[in-house]
Parts: sequence; structure tokens; C-alpha cells
Amino acid sequence: MTTILHKALKTSLPLCFCLILLLVSVSASWSLTGKAQRIFEDSSPSVFQIRIIDIKSHAKATIGSGFRISNDGLFATNFHVISDVIDKPDQYLIEYFQKEEKIGELSIQAIDVANDLAILKGEESGKIPLRLGSSSLNQGQDVYPMGNPLDVGMVVVEGTYNGLIGGESYKQILLSASLNPGMSGGPAFDSEGNVIGVNVSIGGRNLSYLVPIEYLKKLRKTLEEEGPQSEWKEIIQEQVLRRYGYWVEKALKTQWSLEDFGSLKIPRKILDQETKCWGKSQLEEPEENKFFFYGLKQCESFKNIYLSSKAYTGFIGYAFYWLESESLNALEFYRRYSNRYANTKFYSNLSENEVTEFQCLDHFVKLADHDWKAAYCVRSYKKYPKLNDLMLSFAALGNSPRKYIIQIGLGGLNEQMSSRILKKFLGSIQWEE
Repeated sequence: MTTILHKALKTSLPLCFCLILLLVSVSASWSLTGKAQRIFEDSSPSVFQIRIIDIKSHAKATIGSGFRISNDGLFATNFHVISDVIDKPDQYLIEYFQKEEKIGELSIQAIDVANDLAILKGEESGKIPLRLGSSSLNQGQDVYPMGNPLDVGMVVVEGTYNGLIGGESYKQILLSASLNPGMSGGPAFDSEGNVIGVNVSIGGRNLSYLVPIEYLKKLRKTLEEEGPQSEWKEIIQEQVLRRYGYWVEKALKTQWSLEDFGSLKIPRKILDQETKCWGKSQLEEPEENKFFFYGLKQCESFKNIYLSSKAYTGFIGYAFYWLESESLNALEFYRRYSNRYANTKFYSNLSENEVTEFQCLDHFVKLADHDWKAAYCVRSYKKYPKLNDLMLSFAALGNSPRKYIIQIGLGGLNEQMSSRILKKFLGSIQWEE
């Protein structure tokens, strides 16, 4: 047995030695030519962990990432990373770290809440900043986001560029890669080491979003021309309303196509690039405790604006419900119909510290030449009084066996904007039987 084992080892030794040499060769080759490693080595000195520090406990309350964009102390990150400092300046401050070593404190210089960006100021160091490139890549090109995920240390991730989504002035880069909490605000590089975007959010497994670098360049130019900002609450309201104004103007200029929804004709989509729509239905099957038919079409915007870690705004949502039943008696069907009318969903669950209670008025209105019951509800943001949330619910009246409910939620706009878009939206609906 010993002789056989000795012969086997002697025979296989050259093969094992060759495999070891191959592995060493591959490892050495990767260390010299690997793009991700090269980008990490070249860029990591200018990428930092951003910590939001609770002043009383001296402990970090939130973490993110940021990067140097000038040699005189300017840094970039996401607005949502530092939003609590603006929301509660007496409770929080900003510090930046590298390899667990505190480098210093940062102050906020400029913000773009609609694109989730902030420029911060630290001490001048004279160190070379990262190179800001362009978000105009070809689909399928490699992208390398960097940041500090889950407070475990600086990492670089390899991903794939999949184009720009969203409307003009408010686009995002769609990235095939997994960003993780803590990487927000970090840079994303092309294969040449140029920053093409800022890490912003996670869209799902192996799907993330970046803010195009052009918006950061624009914000920096504004800072250079106008100087540091300070009236944060006024600036935030102005930027939120500007983004909503862009939506309203785009919706008003668009020729909406209509589609059939039972007896109704409804808008197919009011904002092509800013909203996503879904639909579903349920057949009436009493033996399975399904006592009425319903159809649903629902559309929502997919990019909100952070005001703080506990509040966001800037959304559009609307839904159409179609209900009818042969098995329920009129009283029970009307009860279920009324419950659906009263349960609206298109608004964020903000605390009483953030918003007032909804103030509602009930009306009977004519819509598409039919009678409807309508609830019109409004609430305001306590810290941002120019911003309002609007919630509407319409229920068709009359003897038609088909019943319809229309619900609309608009968050972060003013009365003038809401009246303009609602006039076109409701005016586009038709009833054909």
C-alpha cells in the first residue's frame, strides 16, 4: 500500500506543481492588469466614509460615502446621506473618515434635492481630486462603483452600464450591479478611472441607480458662481416645486392616448419616462369566496425626493378600479364599493411632526357626463409650507351594474400646479356604454 501511494504521489507531483505555477501566474497577472483593482488603488485615497454624528451621544447615526472633487476641500455625496443635518442641525453634524481614522468635519455648501446631490466643504489638502468624466457610455460598458457598504470598509464593485432613464434634467443611470447601504454618495467610474455618476439607490437584486455626473458638475458650477447656499428650507421647496413644474408642463404638452377600461376610456400613461403602470383583475367565483369582479390599473412615479431620513415627497400616483357583481346583493356590493372608495393609497405615511392632517371636502361632480361622488383632501408640510399633498377619490354613481373608482395622489406641489394637471387628467376620461 505504501509503495502504491508513493508511486501515485511521484507521478502526480509535476502536474500539481504546474497547477500551482498557473495559479500564481493568473494571480500575478490580475494584480497587474485588473481594471477594478487599478481603479481602487488609484482612486481610494480620494473616497471617504461619510458619517452623520449624533451630537449628544457622539455616535454615528447614519453612514454613506463621498469623494473629493477639488483640491481646495470640496466633496460630493448624496443629499439623502446628509439630509438629517439640514432637517435637525442642532442634533447632527457631518464627519468623514478613511480606514476608521477621522479626517475632519464637513459643512454643507450646496444641494440638489431633485437629483439627490450635495456638495460639502472640508479642510484644504492640496490632494488631487477624482476626475469627473461623462455619463455618455455605450450600453454594456463596464462601470465600477466604490463606497463603504454596511460599514465594513471601502470596496469597489464591477457592474454594467445600461443607459439613462427618466425625463430630461432628472435622469438616472441604470446599472447592473449590487449597491449596498453605505455606498450611497460614492463615485462610480468608467474603465479609465473617470467618475461617470454618483451611487444613489438600490433597485433590486443586481440592479441599482446612479446620478449622472453632469448634474454634479452643474451644481458645482452654481456653487462657484453664486457661493455657498444657506437658506436650506427655501431652497428645498424651490427645487421640489421646480421638479414638479417640469412634470406638469410635460404632461400638459403631451398628447395622451386613451385605452379601454370597461365602459371607460382612460389615459394610457400621462408621463412616459417618469411613471410605471401595472394592472390586474379578479374573476367573480363565489365558490372560492370571490363575490365580485374587479379590474385595476395603477400608475406611480418611481423616483421620490428625500426631505430627511423620515420624509420624502415629489410623487404622482393614480389608479382606476372597475367592479361589478352578480352574486352580491345591492347593499353588500355597495358596502364593499364604499370601502374601496374610502381607502386611498397614493401618499406617504409621514408622521404628525412632518405634515398636517388631511383636510377633506366631499362633493358631487359631473365627470365624463356621469354623476360621481368625490373626496378632495389636502395636507401641508410643517417645515415646508409651500408644499402640499393632494389626494382625490371619485366613485361613479347611478344604476349601472359596472362601478368605477378613480384615485389620484400628488405629493409635493402647490395649488396652481395641481389644478392645471387635474383639469387635463379628469377632462380626458370618457364613458362609453
